[in-house]
Amino acid sequence: MNKICVFLLSCLTSFSAFGFWDLNDVSYLMPLPRKVGQDQLLSLKSQGAGGPILPVRFMDTIPPLSPVMTPDQTNEALRVVAMRIDPCFPLPTPQNCQRQLRLVWQPLEEGRFKSQTVDAALHSFYVLTDEEFISLLNDLQSWKAKYRMNTTGLPLQIHPVWAHVEENHSSITDFNNVVLKYAGLKNLSRITAMVLRGAGDMWAFGGFDVKGGKLQMFKIHRTDRAAQAFINRAVPADHFDQGMISPAPEGDDTINRIVVNSANLQTGNEDLIRKEVLAAYRIENPHVFNPENMDCVSCHVAQTAREWAARKRPDINYTDLFQAASYKNAKYNMQNVTPILSHTQNIRAFGYFIENIAISQRVINESAEVADIINQFVSSQK
Repeated sequence: MNKICVFLLSCLTSFSAFGFWDLNDVSYLMPLPRKVGQDQLLSLKSQGAGGPILPVRFMDTIPPLSPVMTPDQTNEALRVVAMRIDPCFPLPTPQNCQRQLRLVWQPLEEGRFKSQTVDAALHSFYVLTDEEFISLLNDLQSWKAKYRMNTTGLPLQIHPVWAHVEENHSSITDFNNVVLKYAGLKNLSRITAMVLRGAGDMWAFGGFDVKGGKLQMFKIHRTDRAAQAFINRAVPADHFDQGMISPAPEGDDTINRIVVNSANLQTGNEDLIRKEVLAAYRIENPHVFNPENMDCVSCHVAQTAREWAARKRPDINYTDLFQAASYKNAKYNMQNVTPILSHTQNIRAFGYFIENIAISQRVINESAEVADIINQFVSSQK
């Protein structure tokens, strides 16, 4: 983080009008529209910096996202449902610190009362220069000021500006224009995918770097493979059944046993469960692991494994594990408002699980870290 600190320090004059940055100022969850096709959310047709924000031709390389949609249907249904900023993404670049804007995509479909999502996603990464990142921060603060929203002390959620507005509200268009100013083909660097398989009980993960106008798969950390899968066939989805992580990571910080078949852990096994709950807290802690040293499945499933242990094995004391390994930040409201935390097939990081918002504790923790970096330098000029 030191290099980003020096960078921001050199640009303090640009921060003179900035207020306190909170979780919803660095991670933005969009509202779902009532009707698919009558929405303002960004799509594969959206043109950004230097071209489309995600070229349709890249979808031919990415595995099909869902067994219930054809490729053409998926391309038509994909929408940007969330955006995040990061002043210091830990890519192995010469600077070891990359300024980024990131977009979360999910396919939309008609639900019972309004649109809902298919349980699959793409995550696209856009690299920003120092000057572009400062300009982005200015534009986001100007957008927030225009709509007179105080986000201080609020938990991460659908952005409060959009909580009670119509889906054609100008605040959505204005926000999208900010995104399109900084994200596009010219600075698209990476795409990661979470695809749905089986009967909606298998998820596969993979990632691609953008090189020479093409996608190249990269190996997933803690594995020697370019893809990783998770299975959970539990019915109802309040436990783990017939599950697996393939390939499973090795080492101390793993949750492999809980997510295979939690029914086998209903009694006894206190030491094993405590070990994996400790691992889950560590996996969620950005001071311990980051996207460049953690495998995909463990990152996405840590919360559900930990929640299962808390609900189904309350006889075990986890307080010392929480105190020792969990991420804590008293400056922000770290509450997780996801309404379906107990659903063991909800492994969404930031977006929607069908019609419900789904936010992982890992994303909340990372958002607090990003806000801290920005706030540290805002306050240093006062």
